Amino acid sequence: MFPELLRWLRSDEARPWLEVLTQAPPDDSQLLSTLARLRRALSPEQAGALVTQARLRRRAERKFPGRASRMFFEATALEQATSMPVAAWTARRYARFDWVADLGCGLGGDSLALAQVGPQVLAVDRRALALALVQANARAWGLSHVIHPIQADVTAPAWEMAAAWADPARRDEAGRRFHPDALQPPLGALLSLQRTRMPHLGVKLMPGLDHAHIPPEAEAEWISLHGELKEAVLWLGDLVQRPGRRATVLPAGASLWRSGARAPVASPGAFLYEPDPAVIRAAAVGDLAQRLGLWQIDETIAYLSGDASLETPFARSWPILEHHPFHLKTLNRRLRAMNAMVIAVKKRGSPIAPEPFRRKLRRTPQGRPVIVVLTRVAGRPWMLICAAGPGGCDGSMAADATPD
Repeated sequence: MFPELLRWLRSDEARPWLEVLTQAPPDDSQLLSTLARLRRALSPEQAGALVTQARLRRRAERKFPGRASRMFFEATALEQATSMPVAAWTARRYARFDWVADLGCGLGGDSLALAQVGPQVLAVDRRALALALVQANARAWGLSHVIHPIQADVTAPAWEMAAAWADPARRDEAGRRFHPDALQPPLGALLSLQRTRMPHLGVKLMPGLDHAHIPPEAEAEWISLHGELKEAVLWLGDLVQRPGRRATVLPAGASLWRSGARAPVASPGAFLYEPDPAVIRAAAVGDLAQRLGLWQIDETIAYLSGDASLETPFARSWPILEHHPFHLKTLNRRLRAMNAMVIAVKKRGSPIAPEPFRRKLRRTPQGRPVIVVLTRVAGRPWMLICAAGPGGCDGSMAADATPD
């Protein structure tokens, strides 16, 4: 994708084609025939751009629900773009500022969220394509008068602005970058910028952020959406609500601060609780246990247990039907006695791969749906059989909940 092609996609010539393709993007089986049909009227570059844009809009619907069909995307920028509910959550901290700089604005997801809470937004990026995308999407959202694209190096600003949001690139041709100093720009450069030019700064980082990289004066917030860990954010300056670590779960908008509390350790009770991944990454499992009156089933494992069913946005829970030291033959014997059908295998602290292991388990079609959980209890390999169904697991999280 080049800025020239993007301009053409926004033209009166391309608009009817793009609207039709957006309504029904071709799948892989239709791709060649669709491209051949388009090439009878358009250049190969134009045909490819139309099909790519329609398919990207379909993918983007997950991040921009109800908006993606009128927006413009590029594959790498879409991968890094913040989901709308998360961007709206972080943008709220900037509502009291007149101007905010969005450093590394990409396709403009965060700029759009910032503009909706009040400030004028300076959308900064080195790439001409990113600025063209921001401009196109600002127009699609009716926010062109609030968002001001500018091509510049975000680490050498030629402007004065107190508040900024930074989203450093976490991917390149080789894949993801997992160290803050390998980002573009590096975290160190952004922290230097905060100390000298932009005192009130928020930085979006990878959810697997090592706690050692958190400045002592900062607030580190891990944010999940519908149980999926999305990002870690470092807040600095007046954007800090209080120094330390917190977990935020969306769409509930609930936060749990880490105080360093330790959970008691005991054998499994009547219910198994799996903390939200934001709670785990913020190292607030002990705080959640203290809040809910729960305990850990192993001091090294982030599973909690309790004797009552509790509603909380910070964890999922399932009734424990049985639990035993791990043994495959014993497990299959108990599944047969319970007339149970395993719909998911979950694990935490176990080396066993869930799906291959599931194929070794007894199958009872139409049997009682259960989840098998492989973990440790008091340092020993353990297995739990939990009830599935309402309030239980649908099998969507069958492996370790380790963030990206």
